[in-house]
Amino acid sequence: MTTGAASKSHHSHMAVERPLTGPVVFAVRGPSRSGKTAMCERLIPALTSKGLRVAWLKRTHHELALPGKSSDRVWVSGPAATVVRAPDRLVVTLPAGSGNPEGLLSQIPGDVDVVLLETHEPVAYPTFLSDQLEDEADEVVLGRWTCFQEDAAVDAAVTGILSRLPADRELDRAMRASLRLHGGHGCAGLVLGTRLALAGAGALGIEVPDTKKRLIVVSETDRCAVDGIQAVTGCRPGKRTLRVLDYGKLAAIFLDEHTGRSVRVAARGDLRERVGATGEGRHAIQRAAYASWPADELFTVREASFSLSQYDRPGPPRARVLCVTCGEEVSDGRHITTELGPQCRPCRAGLETRNEGALA
Repeated sequence: MTTGAASKSHHSHMAVERPLTGPVVFAVRGPSRSGKTAMCERLIPALTSKGLRVAWLKRTHHELALPGKSSDRVWVSGPAATVVRAPDRLVVTLPAGSGNPEGLLSQIPGDVDVVLLETHEPVAYPTFLSDQLEDEADEVVLGRWTCFQEDAAVDAAVTGILSRLPADRELDRAMRASLRLHGGHGCAGLVLGTRLALAGAGALGIEVPDTKKRLIVVSETDRCAVDGIQAVTGCRPGKRTLRVLDYGKLAAIFLDEHTGRSVRVAARGDLRERVGATGEGRHAIQRAAYASWPADELFTVREASFSLSQYDRPGPPRARVLCVTCGEEVSDGRHITTELGPQCRPCRAGLETRNEGALA
């Protein structure tokens, strides 16, 4: 295999931009029996050795039937999906669908960094092209290859791929997770929330996403940033590891339940002034600045004095009472003790719970 510059000048705008919520896609294109799969076989371990998570995507005209096997008979019966676990792999089978690359890419896990798309047709992704084919007018060719898989050529291809990936891999993965949770809208607040979460967890030395309920986060905003905090840390309101106390501040307290140590991370108040962007394009400039500036230029990180009561910790409710006014259950000490007995806060405030029009 040999790689080199594309043989023609191409318009880079013809390539599909990398989806903010997904991996970077590179095509390996060539005719049948040209060595596409062999090239992918060499590229995958080379990229994996760089710490990348790599997926391989291929379209084939061969059916994947297993005649005479019970699993094949089950598939023919019409399930929406099948999952088969073998000793060496897990195989998920879905209906074929349209077969277009974009639809197939939607099946790739979101934490994958790079997808190698094996194809014989031109696609709108940066491409490594077989020397048996001429590049199309709108094709962005990163390099060419032959069926001879030389180590130096594979290294050159890896270098070309790495040059198109974000330098900060941890931040890139965190931003993709945040964008997926936030619906794909990458606003400045989401960028700050993502970086704030990385800073808070990093200050406590906790690896995120946290799956052990070691990290408790209290967000001081209920806006976009809190989605970034949730996506990065893995903390959830339903798990009682993420709480929102809306003080209107882009800040959060991070508590290590194992050590009792807590820190408060807050966005510096002069960020917009220092970015200095105005007009319609200011949001993109702010996003770029917040994604690239060092964390200490974005945030203050201070030790905090913070602890949780027994009623605020993760786990089952510590107490349950019935409101004497509405008869509804109140958990975790959220009631108010009155001369009449325990009352929920709405009833105590005079906002009686009404059953009229309530959903069954």
